[in-house]
Amino acid sequence: MNRCGRTRSLQGSERGVAAIEFALVFVVLFSVLYALATFGAVLYTQQSVTRASEEGARAVGLLTPAPTAADPRVKDAVYDSLANSLVVPVSANTSVTTRRSWIVSNVTVDVARSDPSGPGAYIRYVVTVTYPYSANRLLPTMPLLDTSQWMPDQLRSRTTAALKSS
Repeated sequence: MNRCGRTRSLQGSERGVAAIEFALVFVVLFSVLYALATFGAVLYTQQSVTRASEEGARAVGLLTPAPTAADPRVKDAVYDSLANSLVVPVSANTSVTTRRSWIVSNVTVDVARSDPSGPGAYIRYVVTVTYPYSANRLLPTMPLLDTSQWMPDQLRSRTTAALKSS
């Protein structure tokens, strides 16, 4: 009888331990899951910015005559590529035109052209796209987890295209 009484008293004192262990493990697992989702959102946005700069460089090769550095058709290709991705905040995500207008006002696109040194030389175009990620995060920040230290403020991609001059 003594033995059975001890077992019951130990069970009574360990009653809340499972709840405490669950709470501690849940916080750790949720933080890891949130970190993975945040990293995935940054990776997706970076891939979208990279694809947009590649679209701009591809447009350089397809346009005739060879575009100037200020040719709006190259920037339009970049803006259209970003408008078809999910990098725009929810407030400006009602249609393709609102997404595109948000991108035009917030994303920086720079097209640089180097003039050829002689006939038969290559004209080099560098398309740079800069996206302000810290102001437009896809996922909200957690109050206890300061992501500003390990998340980039801007996402940038640079693509180069070379065209042979005539």
